[in-house]
Amino acid sequence: MQIDCAVFGTVDVPDELVFGMPGGLYGFEDTDQFALITKEDDGVTLRWYQSTKSRMPCFVVFDPYELIIGFEPDIEKADLAALESSNAGELDFLVLAVVPEDVSKTTVNLKSPVALNRKKQIARQVILQNDYPIKFPLAQPELAQPE
Repeated sequence: MQIDCAVFGTVDVPDELVFGMPGGLYGFEDTDQFALITKEDDGVTLRWYQSTKSRMPCFVVFDPYELIIGFEPDIEKADLAALESSNAGELDFLVLAVVPEDVSKTTVNLKSPVALNRKKQIARQVILQNDYPIKFPLAQPELAQPE
């Protein structure tokens, strides 16, 4: 699928990286389809969660398992049902980043990640039952995964 990406212009995205998202994201409820775009630059992998229908919204996203030790999402049964999944272990998760002008102050929302069912190609933003913060600073080396 060709997508007009806010960061890269027109890009080809494999169909398996396009997710239906009924209900959209909080604040973007009318945007019901997103693509996961991954780019490598100097050995660093960056990901964007891009609307397939317009250049915005487009979010920098991270895999929470790469950010903190012991990330273990506690997801409600209704969310699992909406994602057509029997347990959180079958899902992938993305956390949305807020990148201010001073990028060293970037935060991610660990409380409300996007859950992806890659087999069904559906996604849903969920509110985890865990006591995770909404504004988790990326610059917390004591919580980073060991190399």
